[in-house]
Amino acid sequence: MFGRNLFFACALALQSFLALSACDGVSTVHPADEKLRLNHIQLKATHNSYRPGRLDHTVVDWRYDHAPILVQLEEQGVRGLEFDLIHDPFLERYRVEHIPEADDETHCPFLTDCLEAVRDFSERHPGHHPIFIQIEPRGAFDDDTEARIARFESEVLSVFDRAQLITPDDVRGEALSLREAVLERGWPTLGETRGKIFIYLDSSREISLAYAGPDGRLEGRVAFPDSRMDDPFAGFMVINAVGDGRAREAVEAGFLVRVRAEHLRELFNEGVDRAEAALETGAQVISTDFPVKREELDYFFDIPGGTPSRCSPVTAPEDCKSEWIEDPSRLGG
Repeated sequence: MFGRNLFFACALALQSFLALSACDGVSTVHPADEKLRLNHIQLKATHNSYRPGRLDHTVVDWRYDHAPILVQLEEQGVRGLEFDLIHDPFLERYRVEHIPEADDETHCPFLTDCLEAVRDFSERHPGHHPIFIQIEPRGAFDDDTEARIARFESEVLSVFDRAQLITPDDVRGEALSLREAVLERGWPTLGETRGKIFIYLDSSREISLAYAGPDGRLEGRVAFPDSRMDDPFAGFMVINAVGDGRAREAVEAGFLVRVRAEHLRELFNEGVDRAEAALETGAQVISTDFPVKREELDYFFDIPGGTPSRCSPVTAPEDCKSEWIEDPSRLGG
């Protein structure tokens, strides 16, 4: 309990520009925290972050593996994670795995396990820029949707206090809709969001609409559902294609976007990756299966000039510097 109280005391100090890394005298404030906004960053995320896997899998689409969550955050410069949800009807909890029985190895068996690993990193390094967590329901919300969504949110809030999250309510404020707030006022600054977690859903259209609610306000929700630019709840968009201009258009309009740096069939069968095209979209979250260099592969993805992340080449101010996004010396811990 003492440790959590200490964290919240530090978080409060951060908002008033008096933040100290773990209260040990090292400032976690970055030079442009009140100038740079959430949509000005570009970060490296991992696809199916929980999956140990193996590189020699007979199924091409499954030829990837990941280190434990804390290793990705501490050592690999990862600031975006993806967790697939499988509803366990016996325990009434959410498991995190790819495909039950067929591909079910995981570093963190339950959603709360995965989130606790993120919380552990965050509380030890309060100077990090927001960590983005993608939740893919994989049918987990399809039956008894409202109850399943409520279960998901209760599990999130059993690990994180709302003050540790960036929520739709925080961004919308007094605006009529999230879309209006994003387009007219913009995203919160890094100073307002440093050390926090941003959760979004890679959801079907039906689930996005259900999650947003009948008025589309997302009131009280903990996550941002996948959206379209004309939705009242437009804020975050999952766009896997990088060559048709949609991702760049959404980024230029002011929305947050996730794209992928590679597709495994293209990579292994044709030797083609999408990394450069993904970077050029300006998308804030770029997901990869290969976040670090490996002896077994010629290919890996990293953010050019990132520390570990960088200024978006599309949205950030021209004088923006990567170390203003996140400086390792100011992480704390």
